[in-house]
Amino acid sequence: MLSTFTIQSKFERVPIALLFDWHTKEGAFERLNPPWMQLYITSKKGSIDNGGIVTVKLPFVGDIGVKWKVKHTGYIKYKSFTDTQIKGLFSHWEHQHNFFDFGNNSALEDRIEYDAKLGPLKRVFSRIIDENLKSMFQYRHRITKMDIDSHQSFKNPKIQKILISGSNGFIGSALIPFLATGGYDVSRLLRNNNRKPVSDGQYDIAKRICLYPSETLQYRVNGKFDAVINLNGDNIFGIWSKAKKKKIFDSRVKHTKSLCTTLSGLDKPPKVLISASAIGIYGNNDKNGDNVFDDTDEFSINGDSNNLGDHDYLSYVCSKWEEATDVAKNAGIRVVNLRTGIVLGSSGGILKKMVVLNRLKTNISFNHDNWLSWISLDDLLRIILFCMCNDGISGPVNAVSRNSVQFPQFMKILEKIWKTKLNIRIPPKMIKTLLGEMSRYTILSDIKSTPGKLITNGFDFVFDDLESALRHTLGKV
Repeated sequence: MLSTFTIQSKFERVPIALLFDWHTKEGAFERLNPPWMQLYITSKKGSIDNGGIVTVKLPFVGDIGVKWKVKHTGYIKYKSFTDTQIKGLFSHWEHQHNFFDFGNNSALEDRIEYDAKLGPLKRVFSRIIDENLKSMFQYRHRITKMDIDSHQSFKNPKIQKILISGSNGFIGSALIPFLATGGYDVSRLLRNNNRKPVSDGQYDIAKRICLYPSETLQYRVNGKFDAVINLNGDNIFGIWSKAKKKKIFDSRVKHTKSLCTTLSGLDKPPKVLISASAIGIYGNNDKNGDNVFDDTDEFSINGDSNNLGDHDYLSYVCSKWEEATDVAKNAGIRVVNLRTGIVLGSSGGILKKMVVLNRLKTNISFNHDNWLSWISLDDLLRIILFCMCNDGISGPVNAVSRNSVQFPQFMKILEKIWKTKLNIRIPPKMIKTLLGEMSRYTILSDIKSTPGKLITNGFDFVFDDLESALRHTLGKV
C-alpha cells in the first residue's frame, strides 16, 4: 500500500500564471532545495513541459552519495505537472504539483505518493518521512511566495543581464538561482590558471565566462552587462598566518581594484556594481564602547595604518576593500558597498559548522556579551536585488537585521530550537589561544550596527526576528 503526503498553500495577490511560470524557470529546483538537506542536479535533459529527465545527487559524506533520477510527466499548463521516479531511494515515488486559480490569488498543492523500501519497518519510518516532507514543503512554499513577491516588488527595466564574481561561495551559490527565477540573464565569472576547459559539460544554471591568463576581462565583458555583483573573497576562518592574511587581503582588495579598473574603462560600463564588504570595517567594540553604527553616518577609520600586521586588521582590509571601488564610482558607475553582518543560512557559514554539533544535541558557547549583527541569507539575497534595482541607493549599505542580539541570547534561541541536551562552555581566553587573532574579529567580535539606508528606502525584512530566521533555515518552523 502506498503512503500519501499532501500539503496546500494559498498565494494571495499571486495570479495562477505567475505561480506556475515561476516553477518552470531555471533555478526553481535549487531555490526549493532545503538548505539543511542539500541536493545537487548532476544532469538535466529537456524541461517540465516535454518529458525532461533530471538526475539529482543526495550526498552523505563528501562526494559520496545516492543518485535520484526523475522524469517530468503529466504537463498541463497552469494546471499541473508530475515528477515520477525512474531510479532512486524509493520503490515508488510520484510527486504531483497541482495549481488552482482564484482570480488574483492562486493555490499550490503538492501531493506525493511513495513506497519506501523498508519492509516491516515501513509504518514507523513513514511517520518520519512525512515529518521531513512537511518541513521541506513548508519551506518550499515560503520560498516560493517570498521570491515571487520580491521580484514583483523590486524591479528596474534597465537591468536584465548580470555578471557575478565570486559565485561559488555560500552567498553566490544561493544568489544565482534566486536571480534566475526572477527572469534575469545571469553569468558567472570564472578564472582558470591553465588552458584546460572548466567543466563546460557540467550542468549550470548560469552562463560561464572563463578567463584564462592570456585573456582580459575587458575583452569578455565589454558592454554585455547591466549590473555586476562582486562577492569575491577568501574565507576568513582559519589561523591567520602572514600567508593567510595576504590571501584574505589580495582576494578582496586586489581583485576588486582590478575588476573596477576594467569596468571603468569599458565603452559601455555596467549601470551598477554591488560590491561586498563587511561591518568589520567599524572595528571591534573593544575601543568603540556602546556605539551603534549606522550607514547613514559619516565613518572613517582612526589612523591610516596600511600594513598587514595592523592591530585592527579586518577593519583595515574592509576600508581598503571599499576604497578599491572608488575608480568605478569616479567613472560614473553607481556603486553599493554591501556591509554584511553574520549571514545565517544552514547551507554555509558559521551556522553550517554549528549544525554538526546539533546532531549530537550539543552546543559550544562561551561567556561573552558581545553584540552580533546578523542577517538571514534569504533577506541578504533580497537586499542585493533591492539595491541593484533602486537607483537612489549608493555607497555603504549595512546588510543587517534591525535587531542585533548579544551572544548569550543567540545561543539561548539555538538551544531552544535544537532542544539541546548538553551545553559546553569554553572561556573566551581558550578560544583566543586556540584560534588566535582570527577569533577576535569573527567569533568574539563585538559590533552593533543598524540598516539605516535600507529602512529609509523602505526595505521590508522577511526575517527580522532571530528565532524565525533560524527556524526557517533549519527547517524547525
